[in-house]
Amino acid sequence: MLDPDIAAFTGQPQEMPPLTPELIPMMRANMAMMAAAMPGTDIDHVANLDADGVPARFYRPASDTPLPLLVFLHGGGWMFGDLDTHDAMTRHLAAASGCAVLGVGYRLAPEHKFPAGLDDAMTALDWARRSAGDLGCDPARIALGGESAGGNLTAAATLRLRAENKPQPLFQLLVHPATDLSFSLPSFAEVGAPGLSKNYLDACREYYLGSASVADPLVSPLRADCLGGLAPAIVLTASEDPLRDDGEYYAAALVRAGVETLARRLPGLPHGFQFLPITIPAVAAANDLIGGLVRRYFAAGQ
Repeated sequence: MLDPDIAAFTGQPQEMPPLTPELIPMMRANMAMMAAAMPGTDIDHVANLDADGVPARFYRPASDTPLPLLVFLHGGGWMFGDLDTHDAMTRHLAAASGCAVLGVGYRLAPEHKFPAGLDDAMTALDWARRSAGDLGCDPARIALGGESAGGNLTAAATLRLRAENKPQPLFQLLVHPATDLSFSLPSFAEVGAPGLSKNYLDACREYYLGSASVADPLVSPLRADCLGGLAPAIVLTASEDPLRDDGEYYAAALVRAGVETLARRLPGLPHGFQFLPITIPAVAAANDLIGGLVRRYFAAGQ
């Protein structure tokens, strides 16, 4: 059951109209307008940066010592969202975790199809590793995370790092990630979310993938033949989310492959809960939980 405060805020769910190319600019504008009204959190140092050609925004809480760094990839169906729309979310994450966060403004579909967003994520992570010291961060404690589409890109990035024989991040944070872009797991039939219907997600997939295959593990990490050797994972799912099984099946597959994995289902929360106002108690509690887990995993990596 959806948390009552969230239900009161979101109101009666509406069916999404067909996601046509003409609708995308309007949806982007609406998302920007919603984000502008979201309360943020003061962070000691915030700066827009260029991560080898990829726009990034750096958030660093006050500290006299080098901080761990989380490279964070926002959600939005691979088509929506940017550094401004997800500014409040990223501020809350930095404040709750006490770590530095680098938000990544990766390229979006349909203008830039797969693997453009993944390429940008890889570029930003590589830049962060080389630049950590200059940012007042600890080069030995760099993690990668994301929510929704950003969780998909995070999981794909760890697979690509392994294939390229590059170091894994200290850990991976996956918040209700999309891991199988067939969008056919049981939770799609069990959880009704008109704003996140299968038709809408199928359209997101088509605009994102172009000619790429759903079976490609860098598209659908759950379909990888082997998940061994990947970074330890924090996998958080939301109970009221059609994508719930994407995260939970992936967490189980990681465990079977011998990857250290913490999996938790958050009750009463919908997909995209981090985008909701922090003034809603359930959202604040979930944000504190995520921040605490990130802080704990960084501390374990010292």
